[in-house]
Amino acid sequence: MGMKLTKTTTLQDLRRDAGGRYLPLSAGLTHLVEEGPDDRPTILLVHGATVPHWEFDLLVPHLQAAGMRVVRFDLFGHGLSDRPAVGYDFDLFLGQALEVLDALRATRPLTLLGHSFGAAVAAAMAHERPACVERLVLVAPLLDFMATSLWARAFALPGVGRPLMRWIGRPALERRRQRRYAAIGAHHLTPRFVAQARATGYAEALASMFAHRTLGDQSERYRRLRSGERDIIVVAGASDRVIPLPDIARVRALLPRHTYLEITDAEHNLLLTHPAVVAAALASANGHVESTD
Repeated sequence: MGMKLTKTTTLQDLRRDAGGRYLPLSAGLTHLVEEGPDDRPTILLVHGATVPHWEFDLLVPHLQAAGMRVVRFDLFGHGLSDRPAVGYDFDLFLGQALEVLDALRATRPLTLLGHSFGAAVAAAMAHERPACVERLVLVAPLLDFMATSLWARAFALPGVGRPLMRWIGRPALERRRQRRYAAIGAHHLTPRFVAQARATGYAEALASMFAHRTLGDQSERYRRLRSGERDIIVVAGASDRVIPLPDIARVRALLPRHTYLEITDAEHNLLLTHPAVVAAALASANGHVESTD
């Protein structure tokens, strides 16, 4: 982005030159981006807990080339969506996502893809709207971040979680993103992430997510999928340290029959490093694929 970075930016600054549209939902405005003709099969993308809709930027062209209409949005507190003054619990995000799904007024069932925390949201959406979802894609699905991170529990502490997130958590996120983007030659994404991370309300939203244990145990979201009938695809990076393979195995054990793709050299940002592989998995999900280079 060409924006000069300051200590904080405003949501209006971020929205000024952005595309897409804004849905007026129950808890606030939601930024929505739609790409491709309406008459194509639709895929709805749900991002993770820290990076907004643009984490799918490199995946979208592959999905469009496969003949799909692609829809993505920013969860509350992220990207260009509002930062409502509410508790950022799981129900807030699920309610938002279901309202987005309903607003699409799709005439046929769609594909739903979620990454990390977004995978848990997508799983809950599929359970709540089974007739709307014909295929569910869980990319690096979150299991229980609260159980594996000491910092997560610190950010959840009453009275200190918000200042900890603002002065320690957010700067640490910025440094980690800078390292990860540099490692894959995507230096241009660092200022983009920093700008949205410093926007008013982002750190507070993340702190509230930890306070409400929104990133805690998601087992029941996946277990409930056993009661439905739909195609399910699980994609994992073998080198993912955020959602390691033992967590993926535990998620898979909760699911009904599904297709599994394990990318041997991929980390948590596999949507940026292996978008063509992920898109190909959607196009050829009839077999059970164990791994790929």
